Amino acid sequence: MSFFSAIGWVIWKDLLSELRSRESLSSMLFFALAVILIFSFSFSTDEEAVKQLIAGVMWVAFGFTGIIGLGKSFAIELQNDCLEALQINPIPKGAIYLGKLLANLIFIFSVELLLLPLFVIFFNLDILEKLPVLLVIMVGGTLGLSALGTLFSALTVQIRAREVMLPILLLPMAVPVFIGAVEATRGVLDGAPFGFYRPWIDLLLVFDVIFVVVSFWVIEFVLDA
Repeated sequence: MSFFSAIGWVIWKDLLSELRSRESLSSMLFFALAVILIFSFSFSTDEEAVKQLIAGVMWVAFGFTGIIGLGKSFAIELQNDCLEALQINPIPKGAIYLGKLLANLIFIFSVELLLLPLFVIFFNLDILEKLPVLLVIMVGGTLGLSALGTLFSALTVQIRAREVMLPILLLPMAVPVFIGAVEATRGVLDGAPFGFYRPWIDLLLVFDVIFVVVSFWVIEFVLDA
């Protein structure tokens, strides 16, 4: 199997598995809806607070919802010794990582697209004209989170307390991603000129590249351990 065929096979396998079970999707949507409802009622009478905090609220929902999905990225491979099969398979480990990364990116971003209208409804946001730039920021933030989350999911998959260890390892490392995503999102929602928040987008993309490249290089040692 070629490198790119292996990537496509992993993406297809992971997405098909999730579409069949819908286990992660239901838990992610339930958690995100709870977050949105709690914050919407908290800020229902304070429009200024909504304006100042909505970008952070969005990425709290996106980030922790994404962690729920990322936690199952390699955990599903524990069934029927699939993880061991991946370890001994001649498929390049980098292809496995990229396949998992892209599957996670597609899945988490799809959930974010489902959540975005809820933010518009509950927080009375006007994002139609800003939607293209906002989607770019969402992809950038989700890519950085998925790059790290996929690596740490592989690293913690055989640890008994992996549900606890994954966010403990992931969240501190993902701080630059969240900072860049929150500040860029705030600039878009505030209607600031593009040049005002472009440095945050650049920062976000730089860390995306760093995290993907480093994780691609490290994954072989993680899976062979």
